Amino acid sequence: MKIKTDEPSRIITEQAGKRPKTHDANKFGKLLQRTMEFEKTQMRENASSETSAPKNVQAMRVDTVAGIGALAGASTVEQQGLILERVEQLLDTLEEYQRNLGNASTPAQSLQSLIGRMEEQNKSLAAVLVTLPDGDSLKDILNRVLITSVVEVEKFKRGDYS
Repeated sequence: MKIKTDEPSRIITEQAGKRPKTHDANKFGKLLQRTMEFEKTQMRENASSETSAPKNVQAMRVDTVAGIGALAGASTVEQQGLILERVEQLLDTLEEYQRNLGNASTPAQSLQSLIGRMEEQNKSLAAVLVTLPDGDSLKDILNRVLITSVVEVEKFKRGDYS
């Protein structure tokens, strides 16, 4: 059997190309607007409550607000958090698949539903993967998780476990 090393990459690229392109920019714009409004509200609340807070709490607030402002300036922290949540969901699905695969009494229908869920998660995360900049550590983690998931889906479809 010849192993093709470019197969998982090809599948991920194909899935990323199939994503719907409507409303993505609109969703990002809305998310960015909400984040900016939230930061302004937080800064106003912090400024108004500084007079009644003790000195050490004031110093902590200023440091926290400055740190959040610096990190959230590009709104990447919130995006990375959302991406990490989705990666964690895929890892949870892979773990559930592993448990069910090891249990001989698990019906094939149950495995098929997990495979379907993994495929959907793969498609949505593949679309995110192509938007991340090269050299980003999150991109590397996401790429590794996607390759693992895509390989497991292909093994199931090929019949390796039946």
